[in-house]
Amino acid sequence: MKHYFGLESNFSLTLFGPIHLILILLTFLIILIIYKYKDKLKKYKIIRYIIPIILFSNMVIYITGALLTNIFDINIHLPIHYCYITGFAFIYMLLKEKKNWFNTLYYAIFFCTITVIIFQDPNITYDRYEFILLIVSHHFLLISSFYTLYVLDYPVDKKGYKSFVIYSVIVYLVVFVINRLLGTDYIFNESLPDFIYEYFTFVKMFPPIVWLLLLSIPLLACAYLPVRQKIKKSRNL
Repeated sequence: MKHYFGLESNFSLTLFGPIHLILILLTFLIILIIYKYKDKLKKYKIIRYIIPIILFSNMVIYITGALLTNIFDINIHLPIHYCYITGFAFIYMLLKEKKNWFNTLYYAIFFCTITVIIFQDPNITYDRYEFILLIVSHHFLLISSFYTLYVLDYPVDKKGYKSFVIYSVIVYLVVFVINRLLGTDYIFNESLPDFIYEYFTFVKMFPPIVWLLLLSIPLLACAYLPVRQKIKKSRNL
């Protein structure tokens, strides 16, 4: 059990290797299925409640497992990564039907999940719970976001760009203060994961925030494509 909730494994995966690519393909295949059968899925109202349960249970198991096995590390196990914080906000939004929140959270979820899905840490292997944490907190969260967009039909438009920036700045500053108080490095204030520097040595040229800002530009452009298509389709009805 200690190994299962631990951080060390006897092997590692490969960035853009078979398992990594299969996870990416499965994620986008499920999103396509949701889009195709969105009208039929609307009758299953319970899904809106199942999603928060899965997301919240995932974090509880992760933290509880670390505590019970005495491996809890304040530098690792606090749920204050950008995707985790956004996931909690998404849970609250669904449970309280805060539809206006989605205009911000849609872009926030797209940005953080796609970033992690593409640059998946090869040291997170399927023999540990952290692998499930990765899938639920990123792949499943992205899928749930598109379910909210297409099935629940929560509104999103281009104005969400601005609120996404404000939201991200607030999250970054709050976590920055926490990092300074606890001596941690969540949301990559100081450095990116080690494997990023191993695979992409040029990344050392600039601080993490520069790369995150550069990455956000094409990702936000891609995030708007489904929104634009949905808006265009609704106007033609």
